[in-house]
Amino acid sequence: MTNSLTMCKLETMIYASEDGTYSVFTLNPDLQKQLDAFASQHPEVCQRKTRGEAGGVTYQVRGTALTVQPVRVS
Repeated sequence: MTNSLTMCKLETMIYASEDGTYSVFTLNPDLQKQLDAFASQHPEVCQRKTRGEAGGVTYQVRGTALTVQPVRVS
């Protein structure tokens, strides 16, 4: 019997700047959907900046409290 495992890396990094902006880089597709929706609703606060080759996306968030609901990976 062969057992194959699929590994999924869902890394997210948040960098804070002294000017009150945050740079959020995430490989998590569910978090990307949440941030895309937030950016659509509040473009003055959140903008999608770049998409990397590995599927990661960077967002810039300005001076706001942002709550993200974590998604459990099973």
